[in-house]
Amino acid sequence: MRLFTADEMRAADRHAIEKVGIPGLVLMENAGIKSIITIEKILGGLKGKRFTIICGKGNNGGDGLVIARHLFNNDIAVHVFVTATPEEMTPEAKVNCEILLRTGLIPVLLKEKQDLDRLRIAMEFSECLIDCLYGTGVEGNITGFSAQIIRTMNDTRAAKISIDLPSGLCANTGKVSDPIFMTDYTVTLGTPKLGLFVFPGKKAAGEVWVADIGMPAVSCASAGASHFLVTPALVSNLLPVRDDGMHKGSAGKLLIIAGSSEYQGAGVMASYGALRSGTGMVILAQPECLRGKSSCQILPEVIVNYLPCVEGGFSISPEKAEDLSGRFRTMLVGPGWGRSEIRALALRTLLEKWAGVAIIDADGLNLISDANILKNAPGRFIITPHLGEMARLCQTTVDNVSANQVSVAREFAIENRVVVVLKSAVTVIAEPGGMVYVSSRPNSGLARGGSGDLLSGLIAGLAATGVSDINAAIAGVHILSEAAEITRAELGADAMSVSEIASYIPKAFRAVRGDFDVKPPA
Repeated sequence: MRLFTADEMRAADRHAIEKVGIPGLVLMENAGIKSIITIEKILGGLKGKRFTIICGKGNNGGDGLVIARHLFNNDIAVHVFVTATPEEMTPEAKVNCEILLRTGLIPVLLKEKQDLDRLRIAMEFSECLIDCLYGTGVEGNITGFSAQIIRTMNDTRAAKISIDLPSGLCANTGKVSDPIFMTDYTVTLGTPKLGLFVFPGKKAAGEVWVADIGMPAVSCASAGASHFLVTPALVSNLLPVRDDGMHKGSAGKLLIIAGSSEYQGAGVMASYGALRSGTGMVILAQPECLRGKSSCQILPEVIVNYLPCVEGGFSISPEKAEDLSGRFRTMLVGPGWGRSEIRALALRTLLEKWAGVAIIDADGLNLISDANILKNAPGRFIITPHLGEMARLCQTTVDNVSANQVSVAREFAIENRVVVVLKSAVTVIAEPGGMVYVSSRPNSGLARGGSGDLLSGLIAGLAATGVSDINAAIAGVHILSEAAEITRAELGADAMSVSEIASYIPKAFRAVRGDFDVKPPA
């Protein structure tokens, strides 16, 4: 599913109006009607309910005026508040305001503090508040009297529904104004907006519904495509075909180089994910110091090898790195490595010789002090940083990465020619061509140590089967989130463990492939 930025949405609108010939008033009428149909589904009916609608001066306000007219014409109680006179509105909004006036419904003009009291009274006697104050044009903080209006809107017991975007949410970044309208539902028009699916915008948006306003496909396509929402339908087309005639050699072979004397379980957890990925062989290489001393149970299907060790961690010579590169095409490196100069040297040596696909996770990312290693090494790389690791790679702050997750991931992917899986409550996946995929399925049950190791193993295993780098990243992220949702539905978020999530990965695969119904509660 495409996610539009504000500029892309405006470009699609212009194309529909100027190239296809659909008048802007028709698009606005469609937006209002389809919004009402969606609101009726959300509320379980309209009859007997009372509505308050707040409309700004732009086209978002015009949508609200259309909604108000159709509610009024169907004998549904509705109070309408506007923040501008018809002369101050955009042309289409002005026309719809004048039409509304001629039907006999007179909006209340919100201009002074005492007008807010009339708004409070209207909301008190309404079952639903509809927000049409701002559309896609907000980027900074809303100030002045408009800020007072939003704070008043937030102070209601009525169901809150925003049309297109909650007022104060940036369509491009998900950044929110202070104040922001905290809605229960967002009815987004035509195509979903990127800011609705990344934090903090996702929290402000509530439950997102999409209303089809009749935007021609050719107009949507004219705006280009750079952001996509990861959905089961997308992922089902990315998973490799399982041929009953395949054997373990043709199913792929993965080398995992992980662990240290300090972190013995990281590689084991990564191997759990890899074994659940569909790859034919999983080889776990641990430092020699763990031979016969591992405190973690390694599954019997995993082939265990040992590599030279110094001071509890890996020490890899150029000759050994070249040997491994010659024998394996897919490698996961980094989980549980720990940090020291000897280990950093081992990793640099390995990457400089690696000619295949390498997934770099955890301490592997912390040991890469120079991102030019990724640019200059011969292999192809998928990196899986959390916010802190990404901040170190980009030499910036965690706050900056968190506030600009999409742009940071995209810029790093393009500059370093790698696939970036930037992990957080919402995970952003970026590829060197500039495309970005958003997995917007936050789950507090995943907020546990080891979930990143499990994910990196799952992605690496998918890559070993022959799936492209970007497809392995997208599918791995979604399969893990699906498994986590199933686990939460079965066990609850409080006590579910990462090992238990691993055990539900098979059900997640079956759900995505449509083999049987294992959908968790919405």
